[in-house]
Amino acid sequence: MQENNATQVATIPFILSLLEESEESLRAQDIAPEDLVAIYNDFLTRKSELTDIALFISRMMLKASGVHSVKYRIKEPQHLLKKIVRKKKEYPQRRITISNYLDLINDLVGIRVLHLYKESWAEIGEYIQDKWRLKREPYAYVKDRNRNIHTDEFTSFGCKVLDHPLGYKAVHFVIETKPEKQRYFVEIQVRTLFEEGWSEIDHNIRYPDNTNNELLDSVLQLLNKVTTQADEMASHMRMLINRLNEYEQQGKTGNLATDLQAFVDKLPVQEEERKKLYACIASMTGKAKE
Repeated sequence: MQENNATQVATIPFILSLLEESEESLRAQDIAPEDLVAIYNDFLTRKSELTDIALFISRMMLKASGVHSVKYRIKEPQHLLKKIVRKKKEYPQRRITISNYLDLINDLVGIRVLHLYKESWAEIGEYIQDKWRLKREPYAYVKDRNRNIHTDEFTSFGCKVLDHPLGYKAVHFVIETKPEKQRYFVEIQVRTLFEEGWSEIDHNIRYPDNTNNELLDSVLQLLNKVTTQADEMASHMRMLINRLNEYEQQGKTGNLATDLQAFVDKLPVQEEERKKLYACIASMTGKAKE
């Protein structure tokens, strides 16, 4: 049935079946089924244009420094209607209709921009703001903004920093694009490859049947901590190679051993691994850790 949803012209019975709702329950929520039918059918006529927009923005994002890869998706029409129903619960006074849904739904097109090093997000964010107008300030999702080492950086950039209880991490930009007369909003999510991997695993395991499993939640939180450490390690490694290159370019002057030992001191590793790294430094430089 799902494969036919994108091509079938909607009727009220079809919409009720799709949402697994009765007409009475929708009207009790102050949602007119006629509005959902009109939105569904209108959205079907726009999917080709939205795909073109997604392809164009994806190609543009691949030009940004620090970008590793780009994915995109167009919202499925049934997911659009379910989101409209959810939004009604969040904003009871708001009525989403065919005349305003394009202005109120920010992620009809979703672009996912992946990068290798955590710090690359800012350069990518500057590129996004240089190319497009933002609908609102960027949202930076973190596990705990009071303990996150990047909170000040996000705030200085102009992000609204938001705690995500499940550990989801990314920076969201909502851009405005107007290829022809109609204006659309597109959500660009920027995150590292490790953050992407965790998010995909979290989604695969948690939904649809394990949303309230305490054991799985705990293990996913442990995996989240590991991916955070992996991002930190990747950034440290980037700094390490830059320091080694500087050392070579400067004719091997300076106290390389001290710098490398300070680098190892910051790594999130066990003491046994740390000692092995100190031994590598001693072998390279002839200077042991004091």
